[in-house]
Amino acid sequence: MFNPNYFTYEPACTGNFERQWHSCFDSFQHFLSEYPYQKAFITRVFVAAENTQEFLERKAQIKKTFAAINIPVSILSESPEKPMLVMIEAGFINSANVQVEYGQAERIKFCKLSTSGYTEFWLAGIEGNQRENAISESSGSAFSQLQAAFEQLGLGFNQVVRQWNYIEQIFGFQQIELQMRQNYQLFNEVRSDYYSTYRTILDFPAATGIGTAFHGVTIECLAVIADENLRIVPISNPKQLNSFKYGQTVLKGEPLKNKTINQPPLFERAKLIVTGLNSRVFISGTASIVGQETIGMGDVIKQTQVTIENIELLTSEINLKSHYPELLIYPDKYAYVRVYVKNEEDIPTVKVICQKHFGKVPMSFVKADICRDDLLVEIETEKTT
Repeated sequence: MFNPNYFTYEPACTGNFERQWHSCFDSFQHFLSEYPYQKAFITRVFVAAENTQEFLERKAQIKKTFAAINIPVSILSESPEKPMLVMIEAGFINSANVQVEYGQAERIKFCKLSTSGYTEFWLAGIEGNQRENAISESSGSAFSQLQAAFEQLGLGFNQVVRQWNYIEQIFGFQQIELQMRQNYQLFNEVRSDYYSTYRTILDFPAATGIGTAFHGVTIECLAVIADENLRIVPISNPKQLNSFKYGQTVLKGEPLKNKTINQPPLFERAKLIVTGLNSRVFISGTASIVGQETIGMGDVIKQTQVTIENIELLTSEINLKSHYPELLIYPDKYAYVRVYVKNEEDIPTVKVICQKHFGKVPMSFVKADICRDDLLVEIETEKTT
């Protein structure tokens, strides 16, 4: 088991995108050169753009810069806080006692972290083919690529502990065969098809499902394989209904013609990993939901507070031990916090609340649509010992 470090790299200047991007990347490279024992296992680049064409141009520039680096990277059309046009978030591991291997399976870059009896695979930038108004196709393409990479690496969906799902215009609707279908529902149906085919265990990964402005579906994931000492435990929140049990009233859009109900999202609120005396908990994207209902309609302060309360209850020692009584070492340190805010003007308000609660934990704030139109904030995080 590993205790990673996370850092964000913001441009040290204002100005156009190219200038900000080079400032950002120079800071990232400087860290890598100054601390050669710290190896990046995943990177995310958050990009502001006014339209699809601008995003694709900026994405191409970022990919060109990253071309000589094997680190898995996702490039996402989620705007960082103004005046930033771009921001890098990266996870690092101390390679003194960890074997770090970079590679590519199919078209997907991965990082493999290994110690005796325990291995993590981090995969990022899994982008579905993109056509206008084709979220089902883009979702299927991304999952198909992921499955092909798993087969090459000797992995499977059973090993996925944490997954990130970035969906263009997530709560938007499109008309398909005279039905109004929501993009998140279209993604959920494809995810369900792949899980039912390739995932044979009963629980699900911890997962974030979040909106992006442009360019289809992108997936990232963490897969874990280990010896018989590994325990992976799904964690639920006593104040929240499990997402996969959501009723139809909170699932939007018309169901498929050959079905009477919409597919609920398949993810756990959190996943606890235990190996010996080490433990770590991955917290899914969490929002202001109690039971299955949104709390604090139109009130970003209330929604941020309820979201934080949900995370604290979910990851409390009492709740973790209720799911896994054998837990000896409690993961009580936040490794990072990523905050998605629907309305750009709310970011400063949300930032003050989060910084007061989480303290000096590495934090990133981006503008993104949440999986429900009435949700204003979503927070994801990770806790270690």
